[in-house]
Amino acid sequence: MNQQSLLTTGEVAAHCQVSVKTVNNWINKGTLQAAITPGRHHRIAVTVFNTFLRAHNLPLFGESPDLKRRILVVDDEADVTQVIVKGLRKTGQYEVANAADGFEAGIQVARFGPDLVVLDLMMPNLDGFQVCRLIKSNPDTRHIKVLVLTGYASEQNKGLAMECGADAFLAKPIELEQLREHVEKLFAGRRLMNTA
Repeated sequence: MNQQSLLTTGEVAAHCQVSVKTVNNWINKGTLQAAITPGRHHRIAVTVFNTFLRAHNLPLFGESPDLKRRILVVDDEADVTQVIVKGLRKTGQYEVANAADGFEAGIQVARFGPDLVVLDLMMPNLDGFQVCRLIKSNPDTRHIKVLVLTGYASEQNKGLAMECGADAFLAKPIELEQLREHVEKLFAGRRLMNTA
């Protein structure tokens, strides 16, 4: 195997936007196969890494650097949507679209193909619970992460959202930094069940 086809744990971490410690945990658990150098450093073959990335619905190593994760923001409050969209775009890491209600969200899920949906629960017509259930019950879209964002953060709503398949739950109002942290954690493959 030539040196060009081997990656360091740092390169793997940078690609997945996680810490080197997280990559080492994957290796130690056997989730990610790695070779050990004579100096006791881990090296990961690009082919092995890409197999790992495919299994976790992540962009392949070596794909265009312009390929960004896609986030769909669904909220009927235009001011809230604008703040979230602008805050996520500002990072330069994501391609962001928005929808004003559940029906538009369904169209955008099909057209835009998001990796994550930031979803308000209380909307007219088709609410966030229904949208989440539709996304998670369809084999073609169930891989999409759903981050529920609501001003009605009761335990009942939280429980129902999680039953519908939500991956995380945040109460409004939220800090943009907090939202970005949750987005990063979801893309790193963590389900944030107990977020309040």
